Amino acid sequence: MLFGSKSEFAIEAMIEPGLVPPSAVYGRMQVWCANTSIGDFSNPRCSLYPAYLGFKQLVAALPDLWRSDLDNLNDEQLIDRLDRLLYGAQGDQLLEDDVRTAFECERDWEKYGVFNFLTNWGEQFDREGKAFIFCPPAQAAKILILRRGSDTILPLHAAVPAAAAAIDKFLRWFDESAALLANPNSI
Repeated sequence: MLFGSKSEFAIEAMIEPGLVPPSAVYGRMQVWCANTSIGDFSNPRCSLYPAYLGFKQLVAALPDLWRSDLDNLNDEQLIDRLDRLLYGAQGDQLLEDDVRTAFECERDWEKYGVFNFLTNWGEQFDREGKAFIFCPPAQAAKILILRRGSDTILPLHAAVPAAAAAIDKFLRWFDESAALLANPNSI
């Protein structure tokens, strides 16, 4: 199933063939933005639930996915800031982080975790590296991807209404699929 448009923003997902109810929703998934795919659609039997939770949180945050302390930061500065605050890293390198307490790390995740996009959302995204999403005021959604083993940032943009519509369709499909797979008499 394709929810949205690959040229703008889309979520492509399928239930793994042969699942027998009762079962969780396992399948394949990738995200499309500006005709660029993110995720490994060939990876079978991925749990789609982590992505479902991520998209559910994300759609609630759109279109106000911004903080004033991010104003005037360029793409590299945005990635560096979020990578340091959320993962204690800069790209593939872990940083010394003996200054923040566990409480401060948790506080930073509460403040900035909403910008996390696809990272740790399921096996299908594990090889992508790190991605973050932002919606600066009166602008399109911006997805910044720092691919694993690369210093190059891939910036992608999508209209917020297109992204929200695709996410809403995916969430409804997931809910329907989960209900179908939960019932042993459904298939």
